[in-house]
Amino acid sequence: MRVAFFSDIHANLPALEAALEDARARGATHLVNLGDVVGYGPEPAECVARVRELASASVLGNHDAAACGLLDPRRFNAFARETAERAALALDAEARAWMAALPYVVEDEGFACVHGSFEAPERFHYLETKEDAAISLAAMPGKPLLVVGHTHLPCVYMEEGGAIRQLPPEDLRLRPGARYVVNPGSIGFPRGDRLTADYLLYDTVTGLLAFRAVPYDLAPYRLALVRNGYNPLNYWFLSPSARRRRAELAFRKPSRASDAPLSGPFRPRRRKGLPRTAWALLALLGLLLLGVGVALVAFRERPATPATAHAEAPAPEMGLLPPLADWTLSGGAIAGNDYVLAPARPRVTTSGALTSGLITLPKGARRLRLAFAVEGVPADGLRYSARVLFLRDNGTQRKDDLHEYKTFRDCAYTVDVPEGASRFRVCFDFLTPVRLTLSPPCLTVIE
Repeated sequence: MRVAFFSDIHANLPALEAALEDARARGATHLVNLGDVVGYGPEPAECVARVRELASASVLGNHDAAACGLLDPRRFNAFARETAERAALALDAEARAWMAALPYVVEDEGFACVHGSFEAPERFHYLETKEDAAISLAAMPGKPLLVVGHTHLPCVYMEEGGAIRQLPPEDLRLRPGARYVVNPGSIGFPRGDRLTADYLLYDTVTGLLAFRAVPYDLAPYRLALVRNGYNPLNYWFLSPSARRRRAELAFRKPSRASDAPLSGPFRPRRRKGLPRTAWALLALLGLLLLGVGVALVAFRERPATPATAHAEAPAPEMGLLPPLADWTLSGGAIAGNDYVLAPARPRVTTSGALTSGLITLPKGARRLRLAFAVEGVPADGLRYSARVLFLRDNGTQRKDDLHEYKTFRDCAYTVDVPEGASRFRVCFDFLTPVRLTLSPPCLTVIE
């Protein structure tokens, strides 16, 4: 038989359907769910229904446990807690009861499955190192294949001859006498560089393991987020500029002592002559001195010109135009050039962003009306969000949402100015590529 192992679907129905279609096309006869059907994504009820309909076996994930009341969601970070609570509200009593009855471990003749680690599976530990793999292998003697999830990252550990080593997550054939710990990755919430629905296909007759990475259309997922009241800005893989936040999303405190850094005696080796690092430092020092000399010459020869400030450029991977110059209030209106948002060439992604230049606030203003003149809006409207970023003289910032994904027609907002704010900028994020002419805003002081 051929078994498809799905893990960490996370309420992403388009990714689940794409993976199911791929598994059928490759002759999968059984589906095993490794947990976390819900959480993060916008369609938990639909995904639970599909898994209940098709899966031969399922294990409980930590997000599943939170959604059905077996785990306190306050243990999660704010984003995970909010989506787990929303999943609980979206599921009916029958779906929650099905989740609550799921086992932590599923065993077959040739393999065993768990969401996190086979050591205390109810604690949902991450299996991330060779040491973690060794602990799980010791907890399940006699099983040649252990399949886990939870980390969202495909990986393979192999034990052979008493030694454990990590292999690249590539297709392989199980060796007689060897034992394996395998993670297929995530169907619906990637944490690596691939924006695909990842799963594992296992042929029990030939012993072949195939890592599948199935591309799917992100547009239906994005629309489902908006339709169900989720903020797409929280999903790094929907916005290239948000990929810098991946480390923040994945951060967690150590859950046990083995996660902490190890220390030991340090015995430096003796070298003859200067070490390589010393030569590198000397070379770097020489380059720095040369750069200082060139800068001094250029500074003396350059005529004095008035300095002008500019907004930070959007993230380069967005492929947008250069930033606007700062806008300064003068006579109730702001002078500046029109800004056209248009990719230089067609893009596959359906995201766009526009950041205004910094706007200087009138002194003493506590409430403002901010209005933009917009041209080029499609006849059927445009879905977007807008945020305002206030800056204080001491460098601190505060972000406030203006509108959450409403039709881009009457682009006017009332802005409450926080105490001590001296400047602000407005950021727009669009769901689809669009060409707009956005004129500099007009400000009206309300109070």
